[in-house]
Amino acid sequence: MQKATVLLENGTKIEGIAAGVPGVSMGFLSHHNGHDYINRLTDPSSAGQVCSFTMPEVGVWGVNTENCESGKPWVKGIIARELCHQPMNWRSAETLDYFLRRNFVIGVSDVDTPALKKYAADHNIRKCAVVTSPGFTGWEALGQQIRSLRYENTFPAAVNSPRAYGSPKKAWAHVAICDFGSSYTLARLLNSLRIRSTLLPPYDAATTVARGGYDGFIVAQGAGSPRNHPGISETLRPLMDTNIPILGVGLGFLYIAAACGVQLREMKHPHGGAWYPVTCLSSGKTFFTRQCHEYTLASKLPDSITVTHKNYDAGTIEGFSVKGKPILARQYLPCSDIRIGGTGEMLGDFIGILKGRL
Repeated sequence: MQKATVLLENGTKIEGIAAGVPGVSMGFLSHHNGHDYINRLTDPSSAGQVCSFTMPEVGVWGVNTENCESGKPWVKGIIARELCHQPMNWRSAETLDYFLRRNFVIGVSDVDTPALKKYAADHNIRKCAVVTSPGFTGWEALGQQIRSLRYENTFPAAVNSPRAYGSPKKAWAHVAICDFGSSYTLARLLNSLRIRSTLLPPYDAATTVARGGYDGFIVAQGAGSPRNHPGISETLRPLMDTNIPILGVGLGFLYIAAACGVQLREMKHPHGGAWYPVTCLSSGKTFFTRQCHEYTLASKLPDSITVTHKNYDAGTIEGFSVKGKPILARQYLPCSDIRIGGTGEMLGDFIGILKGRL
């Protein structure tokens, strides 16, 4: 078995076993506690990340393309505690290792990923590299490259031109989605509710919607840091002064908050994966959610913001509305099944506003 190394930005090396293709890859270290590994790998929100899976074994279900969130994996690499090479699932088309090789993704297994997550939080580690090339010697130069790594100033997973989903004949509403790299799940859910959707390029979205032709606007999830693109929040402000219903999801939650004048802060323990409990303050109900973010809202909020949801464990803000405006925002992500993860409540609240405006 070929050895592999995870190099952290502080110079720490962690040894493991190589998976996927040979090579060297850098990215932002993220941690995922769910079993939906293929969803995570193919979710455009993972662009630029090296994903560390904290569950005991990854790949037990193999790979089923029906569960993919896009047409390819977006991660820069994966880190696993153990990689399963003999999946047992009747829908499996290939092993995870073969999927990684076929898509030229680097991986490393035999790493204590829960310990890595704790170490990264304690030492504020956000970036790393995975090295699977035999005889690699350029450690010093690689360490410098890791420390200078920044999120791209573009949205690599976003559409470049409008892309429509759903049938105009069957739909009762048409919403625009500001696409930073939205997953298939959101468009599929809207289509199942007979809502037609159109993905729009990020910087053009708000202007396009302002011209008319859409019943609602969703600022969707995606990859990257909201601090890299302050111009997005600037484009949203004029649209937020209109009466069009707006829903912010994931990264979109942060952009809408910034547009409202809320300060963002980096989290010591970023959220990634499933099983994050979120409580709805109005109903008192708590549900488990999918999340992928490393920023949250500062505790001091403007009077225009009404907090509607909080993380049950961390106490961070997971949802808010804007007083006097048809604007909602949720930081957790929609699940593929509308019945779980607060997905039905999120979309139900947005649909309620949509119907009230039509």
